Amino acid sequence: MDSIVTKNYSTDEGNTWVIGGRLVIEEGAEVEGLSGSGGSGSDAAAENQSASTAAALLELVSDFNALLNKLKNAGIMTPDTWNVTAGLAPTPTEEALAANKEKVQSVTLADGVITVAVDVDELTESDGSDHDQGTHKWLALEIGTGISDITGVKLNGAALTAQDATDAQAAGCAAGSFVLYIKTEEAIETPVALTLWADGYGETSLTIQIAAPAEDDPSPDDQGE
Repeated sequence: MDSIVTKNYSTDEGNTWVIGGRLVIEEGAEVEGLSGSGGSGSDAAAENQSASTAAALLELVSDFNALLNKLKNAGIMTPDTWNVTAGLAPTPTEEALAANKEKVQSVTLADGVITVAVDVDELTESDGSDHDQGTHKWLALEIGTGISDITGVKLNGAALTAQDATDAQAAGCAAGSFVLYIKTEEAIETPVALTLWADGYGETSLTIQIAAPAEDDPSPDDQGE
């Protein structure tokens, strides 16, 4: 007698079903509690999109893009990929910020971590009006979102505004960027956590940390024989 291999079976005292073969859902059957199973209570249900009444092509494109964003936000469609960049604001509007900018060795972004290499002891304190959060050793960072209109971006849950875009432009930043002021003497102890969210992009997390500058390579004369 041939042995029979059961591919579908229960285990863990009946708490787990292992499906190694084929699972057939008959017409009219319902599945409860399964994400993505559809229906009005499904976790994957997208926000309702009203029927388009567009009378022009550009209006129809806008309606279509709104539908795509709803599908992405609901997790039904893969969201767009963030193109985040990080650096120093090119022309900060305060003298102390400009002086501190010159003392930064580098700003790098890798795996969601922005690392600012600077000797915090060398930075100048200021209490400039642009950030209005007391006297600190400030640095002005340029955070690029890759999205041309930053008013569609939320930073730590708060929407960026047209004024944020204007301030970034005044500091020499590219379109799609905003300026983030960092209290370096605090960030060296506790890295700064950020989240960015935008329609169709979902949420991405960033961490800003302060690191000691790398030492210069010793010259041949310093290395000895």
